[in-house]
Amino acid sequence: MRIPLILIAAIVLSTSCKKFLDVEPKGKLIPQTVSEFDHLLDNEDIVKYIFLDNNSGSMLGYMTDNMVMTDGYAKIIYIGASSPNMERYYGYIFRQPYKNPNSVDYFWDWGTYRPMKYFNNVIDGVNGIRNADNAADADATLAQAYTDRAWAYFHTNIIYGPVYKPGANNNAKVLPYVTSSDVETPVPDLSTEEEVMSKVLGDLQKALPIAPVATNFPSRPNKTATQAMLAYYHLFTQKYDSVVYYANLAWTAATVQGVDKVLYDFNTLAFANPASPATSAITSPDNKIYTSASRENLLYRVADATAGRFYPSDEFINLFDQAKDLRYKYFFQLTAGFKGTYLGVNYDDGQRVEYFRGVGRFNMTAGFTYPELLLMRAEGYARTNKLAEAMADLNTLRKYRFVTGTPPLAMPATQDLVIQLVLDERRRELPLGHIKRFMDLKRFAAEPGKPWSKSKIVHQLGTVTFQGTVDSPDFMLPISNTILLFNPQWGIPLDTRPY
Repeated sequence: MRIPLILIAAIVLSTSCKKFLDVEPKGKLIPQTVSEFDHLLDNEDIVKYIFLDNNSGSMLGYMTDNMVMTDGYAKIIYIGASSPNMERYYGYIFRQPYKNPNSVDYFWDWGTYRPMKYFNNVIDGVNGIRNADNAADADATLAQAYTDRAWAYFHTNIIYGPVYKPGANNNAKVLPYVTSSDVETPVPDLSTEEEVMSKVLGDLQKALPIAPVATNFPSRPNKTATQAMLAYYHLFTQKYDSVVYYANLAWTAATVQGVDKVLYDFNTLAFANPASPATSAITSPDNKIYTSASRENLLYRVADATAGRFYPSDEFINLFDQAKDLRYKYFFQLTAGFKGTYLGVNYDDGQRVEYFRGVGRFNMTAGFTYPELLLMRAEGYARTNKLAEAMADLNTLRKYRFVTGTPPLAMPATQDLVIQLVLDERRRELPLGHIKRFMDLKRFAAEPGKPWSKSKIVHQLGTVTFQGTVDSPDFMLPISNTILLFNPQWGIPLDTRPY
């Protein structure tokens, strides 16, 4: 008897042991019906550990131009305390290897392949029992699993692989596109970056025609989320007409009952305790703005909340109109910065602006929000030279974010200026840390010479400057030795660099 992978304690990529295959674990449900398979898609492993470390932070945000680490913070919190999350510090200074190559890679094991066993189990299981009587429910469940799988592999491909360059050679081998729930099936060879992109598109194309219009929670991808993922996919392939096509389908469907159903008007928000904004919750008309059920969440995946109390870079702060942009009012606070002593030296950051968006006051997602969806359509319009349409979308969002009465943005003189306005708004809207800016920096690296494209990211600690090149291994993650040891057929040598 073959038991689905979800019932096996060991992960397929880190073991070849089969001695448990003929034993049915006690207290475990072996799904037999569509509803039982569907229930697997509610498991917290699917949303909770996406590119996060063991303390729910992500080094990827520390590698971007959104965040600043100070010398005292680095010495006391990371070096002096021998932090269990040194990869955040190493990522900030671009010191490789970022992670211990001989330890579990939470991004790979927990973030990608742990939930993958659920998706593959559901796809194989439901396809095995689908019939005329259960076809509608079966298809709805299959669509969600296909979209989930595509979302996970797409992000892992971009994060672990080199910069994806449309029309160029994308033949670097990145990851095994595991699609079987049967542990007796050999682990596949590594797919190239181009092959992963093709397989992701295939999964999304399977999902779209059968995707449910509505699901019971934003952790479950509905048809709108599938269309949003297709729009996002095509931002990276630079097929901007397809970005417009899918983003428009998604936004039009999402707002059929009005834009107010998917956006919060920040003019209706308030501090619960105005006397202490740095510690206050934010109230909203529906009282859900701080929950994963926020009306703005389209596809929910847990984001890095630890970056919420980190220092935003001056470049990031300067993107905001401090007088009129209500995101500045609610997310940025002037506080007493970090202070402490290391090896007899006192460090005091003084008064610093901190970013409080994710500190229990406004829910963030590493998936998709409706504002991001609108900005994807705006970017698609701008990239296809539909500048009036792009500016209209941009001004729609700004109406919900700026003080009432703020005049709309005027039409800039060039297409590139319109694109830049949209991308600046995108950067304001997305989480400070985690994966979003990291993914965008790699996407923009495929457009050298454009004003939004950066070849290098420069960080400073005290008087020392560090820099990482985006289109290089500096912005790629290697497969850890814990995986390579069990997969010698891939031909990748072990990482012997000192950690």
